[in-house]
Amino acid sequence: MIKNEKIKTELKSILMMLFAVTISFVSLYVFVIPSNFSPSGVDGISTILYEITGINIGWFKLAINVPLMILAWIYLKKRYVFYVIAFILFDSFGVIFLEKINFYTFIPSGLTAGEEIGYRVIASIFSGVALGICTGIMLKLGCSTGGIDIIGCLVNLKKPNFNIERIISIICYTVILCSYFVYWDLTSILLSVIQIFVFEWTAASILRKERYALEVKIITKNPEVIRDEIIHNYQHSATILKAQGMYSGEEYSMVVTVLHNKNMNEFMNLMKAHPDTFIYFSDGVKVQGDFHFGCNIGGRIDAY
Repeated sequence: MIKNEKIKTELKSILMMLFAVTISFVSLYVFVIPSNFSPSGVDGISTILYEITGINIGWFKLAINVPLMILAWIYLKKRYVFYVIAFILFDSFGVIFLEKINFYTFIPSGLTAGEEIGYRVIASIFSGVALGICTGIMLKLGCSTGGIDIIGCLVNLKKPNFNIERIISIICYTVILCSYFVYWDLTSILLSVIQIFVFEWTAASILRKERYALEVKIITKNPEVIRDEIIHNYQHSATILKAQGMYSGEEYSMVVTVLHNKNMNEFMNLMKAHPDTFIYFSDGVKVQGDFHFGCNIGGRIDAY
């Protein structure tokens, strides 16, 4: 029963990933490329190289991501790497395929200068929405869209307290600034900034519930078994407290942990294997600090 639930969950995750990657490469081809502006990250670098060489963006996305995928496969959690590799491959070849079939692009020909600016602004807004939806879905799956995110995960393994978000932001904005020397157009920079703000707002809206967690308390006589389930399935730690039944006077243990909303269905299914436990949880718990299990699991460092 639990195995069937896991299979259904993974199938659902794969379908969501395919939906997200389709949004990604379609929005890149339809909105970004014809609008002459550069997104951030690997897409931005690939777009700049496309403008310089005329070679399809998909090939550059592959070339940049391949060494990152190899490093990810060596050091990061296999489920994360599987989804990231699948996303990158579909995303890259999707852009290549759309160019082959001469797919629709948003910017029509024969526009006046004013009309073209209007179309480009609309394209930057909707590409930001699409990117936010895509990123939000992948983060909900516990994965990412690859590229600079992989670098962030790798750095986090060695330096968990390092402010990698700031470095990633600097890299992204540097890519955008460099694009000016390709397009020679300040409007292109402003369109990139619009896309980033819309993207961040959209992704934050999708992930708003993910900012909160559930406090879970399990009353059990086998706390070590429950602890191992939590550590090895969710890479979180837990606190074990001594407890006593008020009516019976029997000795129990209370295992206290914090889980993300998205993990609760799977966790409750796991707990069905322990019918002697009593579980209750509190909704809307805001978490501050690190509650991951910080060690190597199975001889390999896991990415949280």
